[in-house]
Amino acid sequence: MNIARLERKLLVVSQPVGVASYDFNFELNFACEHPYRLDAEEPCVLRIGPIDDYPTVFAENVAMGLRPVNAPQEHALASELDKWYPVIEEFTPRTVVFDALPDASEIEASFAWPVFMKGARQTSKHNPDLAVIQSRAHYEVAASKYRDDAILHWQKPVIREFIPLVPVAGYVPGKVQPSVEYRSFWWNGDCVGWGRYWHQVASYELADARAGLALAQEAASRLKVPFLVVDFAKAQDGRWIIIACNDAQESGYAAANPLVLWREILARVRP
Repeated sequence: MNIARLERKLLVVSQPVGVASYDFNFELNFACEHPYRLDAEEPCVLRIGPIDDYPTVFAENVAMGLRPVNAPQEHALASELDKWYPVIEEFTPRTVVFDALPDASEIEASFAWPVFMKGARQTSKHNPDLAVIQSRAHYEVAASKYRDDAILHWQKPVIREFIPLVPVAGYVPGKVQPSVEYRSFWWNGDCVGWGRYWHQVASYELADARAGLALAQEAASRLKVPFLVVDFAKAQDGRWIIIACNDAQESGYAAANPLVLWREILARVRP
């Protein structure tokens, strides 16, 4: 675990997780100090990968004299769909969160096939067999796999209206079809970086992408999470929609430039 104060302004607690789109070497890009003593609850950003028990990790950092930028309730609001969905419901596909996997008849009472299935926090790495559910028969198979999936089994199941998105050229093995989707980072309501979500395929740009960014900004202003990610996409019917929100501490950069992102954050932090 590395604790570094960047440019004498902001503490970042980091450790590499082995994912290129998440890891970033702060030492190579910024002047860094390594405090050996912390006398107060100094604000910090966690870059330690996915956090299973955020309240416990938050408390551990507070005990060391650190205060992660997102409080536990802000982390939950950013990362749990049943928390953020009611705040921005009109910007995102219609959704029902269940306490347990529903019967197919319960889904059919509210949705037409296909539907999009995920956990309240995340998908199973965008596995199409466990995400885009085409029919009742497909659901029966997917529900069985959901119960055994290492990522999904502990999450509340979520059924969402399936909205076709504008596809892009390219294919990522084991993932849903890449589409026109962007990831944006928000620091206290200011956009500090954004870029293509599907960074693994050829570059794609839409002339009206900033209309989607404006929608993400409205979502960020409503949620008021200090360090937030908002993913947005272009639907085939022409709308921009919000796909997901998350605690930016846990989020990969996608095609956003991490050096620019951290420079933008530091420009907003008083020493």
